[in-house]
Amino acid sequence: MIVKDERYICITALKLVKKNLKYSDLQEVLGISAPVLWRYIAGVVRPTKERASEILRTLIEKGVLRRVITKRLKLVDGDVVNMYSLVYSTDILWLASIEAYYHFKDQQLDVALTTEVDGIPVGLAIASMLDLDLVVAKRRKELGFSEFYEETYLSRDPPSLVTLYVPRESLKKGSRVLIVDDLLRSGRTLKALINIVKQAKAEVAGIFSLVAVGNEWRDIIKDLNVRTVVLINR
Repeated sequence: MIVKDERYICITALKLVKKNLKYSDLQEVLGISAPVLWRYIAGVVRPTKERASEILRTLIEKGVLRRVITKRLKLVDGDVVNMYSLVYSTDILWLASIEAYYHFKDQQLDVALTTEVDGIPVGLAIASMLDLDLVVAKRRKELGFSEFYEETYLSRDPPSLVTLYVPRESLKKGSRVLIVDDLLRSGRTLKALINIVKQAKAEVAGIFSLVAVGNEWRDIIKDLNVRTVVLINR
């Protein structure tokens, strides 16, 4: 199990949430007086480990972090998700990594697996929070490696064949893998990553995504009994 000082994670979450909520709002959600919350956020005092864990649990289970993230979501022409506003915001990456920590800290993970390009910031933030190695599936073979796992799939937009490559030495047999994606839609990229994990004889132990559009991607994982966390469903 990952051992982190949840007091630090709690204070970070409070600071980020406070940018979007008033102290009175936080007081109502957490049941903690505004002056005490100010002392935590200002760094005057730290909550006990027990209170920090309770604050973190409440912020996440009541959907406070997700609401903050959702506010930053931008749509183009009404229905196209602009991921740039999320994956290149350090505040959003912190909040996403805190959500991932809460949901996956007890899963005995070894590796976070994602794809270039927009998956990298999210994957790196989560891997750092969970103390995991980060493996990036790329559309070209990385220099310095001779053997690769590879998977080809038909990309929808634009229609084209895409091949993902992962150096064999970066994904070990028996590793417990958290697949991280910025956006789930058709599930084709997700399926390719799952197949790469299978090629490595590793284990998909969890799936995390910032945003999911529709339900088509769910068909890909219907036979996988793994924890799946999506922060925003469209």
